[in-house]
Amino acid sequence: MSLPVSIDVPARRDEYRSLTRVQLPGLLPRKRLRSVLSGVETVPGWMLVTRLGGRHVMLDAAEMEMLDPGRRAEFERHVVAGAREGFQYLYDAYPLYGKWHAGTLRQEAPALADMFEFLNSDAFLDPMRELLDAPDIGFVDAQLTRYRAGHFLTEHDDSVDKGNRIAAYVLSLSSDWKAEWGGQLQFLDTAGAVTHSFVPRCNTLSVFRVPQPHLVTQVASYARGGRISITGWFRAGDDPGPGAVG
Repeated sequence: MSLPVSIDVPARRDEYRSLTRVQLPGLLPRKRLRSVLSGVETVPGWMLVTRLGGRHVMLDAAEMEMLDPGRRAEFERHVVAGAREGFQYLYDAYPLYGKWHAGTLRQEAPALADMFEFLNSDAFLDPMRELLDAPDIGFVDAQLTRYRAGHFLTEHDDSVDKGNRIAAYVLSLSSDWKAEWGGQLQFLDTAGAVTHSFVPRCNTLSVFRVPQPHLVTQVASYARGGRISITGWFRAGDDPGPGAVG
């Protein structure tokens, strides 16, 4: 499978050079999209990820839903306090990259294993290397994310000391998402003003240069379903495997 022929790579490359971000609608053919969406529906073991005490934590999402109201309220107070003080996030995740390297992804979610392998194939990476002016892209990592009511990601720029991140990507998988439901990918200037806002559109790939300030707005309590995406980074060099920084 390759990128749709309708994507004009040279034109989109010029757009990316100018804006440092670009969106590619209709990335997957219908059959592959249906397969990926079916795979999402059967994902086992979502993890709720956030920061507590300044450290990244992963919690069983199903178990967190069963917490008694008092413990849940205490957890939410810690999450909100972290957001007030600095970088914070709260969303569900399923680590495609980690599970693929651990050898468990194909057994747990075969359609998502196919998708991960496509993202790391030359059929996908070659046109992205051209579009992003980045011939040194060697691989992509990936996670499946689900933002439910109250979930968010505060301002950050994706820079890390060791990650060889060239660009970030978000492949939206939610159908009929409305702007008023939140979950928008927003980009900021140096003064903190919003310069662009990407509303999730199913089967649209959003790509943006790293580093640059961005965030995901909080999902509204009245949103219908979750904001589902495959997210990650285009990275330079060879795949360092599990446990690597970034």
